[in-house]
Amino acid sequence: MQGHQEYQPDLFSEVRMESLIPAKHLLRRIDALMDFSFIRQMTLPLYCENNGRRSIDPELFFRMSLLSYLYNIPSDRQVCEEIQYNLAYRWFCKLSLEDKVPDHSSLTRTRDRLGVECFREIFERLIRLCLEKGLIKGTKIMMDGTHVKADAALNSLVPKDGNGDPLDGKAENYILGQKYSNETHVSKTDPDAALAGKIGEPKRLRYKVHNTVDRESRIILDTHVTAGNEVEGKVGLGRIDAIEENFEIKVEELTADRGYGYGVNLEDLENREVKSFVPNFRPDVGDQIDHEIFTYNKDKDAFKCAQGHWLERKTTDVQEKESYQRRYVIKGGLCLNCPLNIRCFGKVPQPGTRKSVSRNLHYKIQEKTKRRERTKVFRRAMGERQWKVEGLFAEAKMHHGLDHARYRGISKVQIQAYMTAFVQNLKRLLELGLLSSSDLIVRIWTEFILYSKFLISTSKNQKFLALQQ
Repeated sequence: MQGHQEYQPDLFSEVRMESLIPAKHLLRRIDALMDFSFIRQMTLPLYCENNGRRSIDPELFFRMSLLSYLYNIPSDRQVCEEIQYNLAYRWFCKLSLEDKVPDHSSLTRTRDRLGVECFREIFERLIRLCLEKGLIKGTKIMMDGTHVKADAALNSLVPKDGNGDPLDGKAENYILGQKYSNETHVSKTDPDAALAGKIGEPKRLRYKVHNTVDRESRIILDTHVTAGNEVEGKVGLGRIDAIEENFEIKVEELTADRGYGYGVNLEDLENREVKSFVPNFRPDVGDQIDHEIFTYNKDKDAFKCAQGHWLERKTTDVQEKESYQRRYVIKGGLCLNCPLNIRCFGKVPQPGTRKSVSRNLHYKIQEKTKRRERTKVFRRAMGERQWKVEGLFAEAKMHHGLDHARYRGISKVQIQAYMTAFVQNLKRLLELGLLSSSDLIVRIWTEFILYSKFLISTSKNQKFLALQQ
């Protein structure tokens, strides 16, 4: 017999939300893992003690923000709407059925009041807790960066003034066929964003998020936002300094891609006694000089060719600081009738041509790195970096909204990076504490598949965008 349900709303009902939330629900596990009441005390100096209207509870604000990043709810307005009818969200925010959900405008004002430093302190507090509990050591780290689409269109580009600020005036409505660069134009809606993109893909207004990850646990130790055109190799050493200073630890090992492999960085890591799994920026770096013809004299800082002629230093300290190259040149007229000129030049030199050789200031460490790149240990570390660090970026973009900036301005995008990393760290901590070894293997395999799908979708998007040009 077919059943038939008749709905008769109760005039009065007694509901205990606690009993409706499953014991293994993610929000219940997060609530048990971390006490967020410290946020009230931490933010107390930001509020007037005895005057003005009462604000929303800072802990309530943070719990609402955490929900928006954990479940990739893209706006303050939407997260307020979903908390209104989702019992699990209400329970996590400590709101009863009768309590009014704060207005979305209150979230915006509170975020502005707290500022980026408050979110940084909350993010770092979780890292310190992990260090105190011995869950992570932080001595072996991995680094990488990823682009994040800015909340600004190319049509917002306007010419720069003498100070690099946007000129007053209306932005172009149609920009195809025109030339734009970060040197000449800036976005009027988000001046902190910059034109950036990988080789072969269209340039868009972007930010760049630089993450530093603990190698063993995949806990994110540091997340740093720059303009999209910032070079990763110029950021890496500063992030090591920040980690060592903030958490009072000594970094012993670094794994990163060749974007960090400038000679000056490799030299610095060597001086710091940091074990480096970082390949050279280019495979052809190092000493490319034919030593059968040119012999270096350390005392004179010059090369002597096989015919006994000297090649003297011609670059200045300023030039070498910019290019990391030292150039040596022979006197004019000596190469034209030299019996070895074809070997030196690869062809008969033209009149007035002079032989020169260049050597990278850091060629010794580059040669050492070349040898290390061929070892199994080095190749294994580079393969591990791909799924550990880039896999975290794939997770952040596909499940936590890091594929695009929620806000405008670098400080607010930095808040987004802190919150995204905080959510990911909470998930890693739950895995470390509650997963069995077999569950962990399944989780690792799942993240590998997720990362593979992300690469495939990214490749398809790049091909599609290229066809539109």
